Order: sequence, then structure tokens, then C-alpha cells
Amino acid sequence: MKADSPIVREVRERALQISQRFGHDLKAYAAYLKRIEEQHRDRVVSRITVVPAAPKQPPPASGA
Repeated sequence: MKADSPIVREVRERALQISQRFGHDLKAYAAYLKRIEEQHRDRVVSRITVVPAAPKQPPPASGA
């Protein structure tokens, strides 16, 4: 993906809008996210269990 692609520009624009909304204060934004998280506790994933994949089996030997 190019650094100037439409998607990258849109993400940067939205990040700037969010930053401006909270006065460029990361702590204020984090506090806002915590409040939203508390309001929607049923939607928050608190823990993700990663199950390791089975070991890869070597390909069958060809009968050459």
C-alpha cells in the first residue's frame, strides 16, 4: 500500500479529527475510551486465547 493511497489519507484525516476533538490530549482520548468501554462491558473482549496450530507435517516422500 502506498503511503499516499486514498485509504492511508482517510485514516490520517480521521486520526487528525479525533486528535482535534480531544484537544490533541492523548490522556483525554484514553479516558473517553475507558468511559465507552464501561458503558458497553458486554461488548468488550477481555482475553483472547491463542491456540497453537498443529505442527506441520513434512510432505510425503516422492518415490523417485
